Amino acid sequence: MNDYDVAIIGSGFVGTSLAHFLQNYLSVKTFDIVSQSFLLADSNIPHELIDITDFNSLQKIGNPKVIIHSAIIQIPKINEDKNLGYNVNVKGTQNICEIVTQNPSIKGMLLISSWHTYGEQQLKGILRENIGYRPDMVEDRARLYALSKTIQECLIRFYDEKTPEKIFGALKIGTVLGEGMPKGTAANLFIEKALSGEKLTPFKHSMNRPMFYVSITDICKATKNFINLIIEQKKTSENSIEYIMNIAYPHPISVLDLAHIISDSVNRYTDGKIKPEISIVDQGLDEVGSATDKDNIELDVSKVQNFLNLKKLTSPQEQIDILIKKKLNIE
Repeated sequence: MNDYDVAIIGSGFVGTSLAHFLQNYLSVKTFDIVSQSFLLADSNIPHELIDITDFNSLQKIGNPKVIIHSAIIQIPKINEDKNLGYNVNVKGTQNICEIVTQNPSIKGMLLISSWHTYGEQQLKGILRENIGYRPDMVEDRARLYALSKTIQECLIRFYDEKTPEKIFGALKIGTVLGEGMPKGTAANLFIEKALSGEKLTPFKHSMNRPMFYVSITDICKATKNFINLIIEQKKTSENSIEYIMNIAYPHPISVLDLAHIISDSVNRYTDGKIKPEISIVDQGLDEVGSATDKDNIELDVSKVQNFLNLKKLTSPQEQIDILIKKKLNIE
């Protein structure tokens, strides 16, 4: 399959979710330095091993119409192996951009980016895509990750502006909620504990930090429509910011809010048989922000609503209810 619709680079949670969803509409092939995820074991989606840090290895991609780039060295690995983080997140992204530029069959690419490029601290007002980058306004452990996503977006934007016949874009996604999400995420840990009747234990120092969450289903729908935009070559602006789009529920919640939402949902859907308690853990660290910080910001999602026709975004409450009902086998 040398000529096909979509190459998905990265077999993590988001990449595999996109592959599973998009195969219903387009011809899809996945690529990674590791074997295809078990989540796609019965999908019959072709998979090939590549190393995005090696430009020659990337030639195996063939001739897709669109490349989706979701590969990333995450926390904590990026802090443990900075060279690997740079080679994959920075050099790898530039290599993919070059492949798109050089191959006339490829009409463009879409980067899966992150709202963390805005930072997590001292945010105020409406967060539009053109407010710039604040990768230093995150916890120390997240700094290199935020820098990586910022560099990736800057590369995407520069390539978009120097390659007028192609579209290079990015979805700045919120923290993802959905079936199959990584086990170490706060949401997954809280859900597993709640369903087991254990206490939910948010940390005091970070419990008030505002977080933007997004449903994996919303990401999939937006990506499908973004692919169509690229294929149809509806390039309407020379300013690359046009193709950088926020996607998350526009109203943030805190980590403590998330714990309460999960606790209440489990209580409701078990008819009160399980009533998870919330026990705040004090690690003696300085608190990040206050309980009112979440009321001071809102994410501008007008682009995904208008350009990608995603009129209604799933709230964290709605997505948590879906996950809890799925776990409890409730229709």
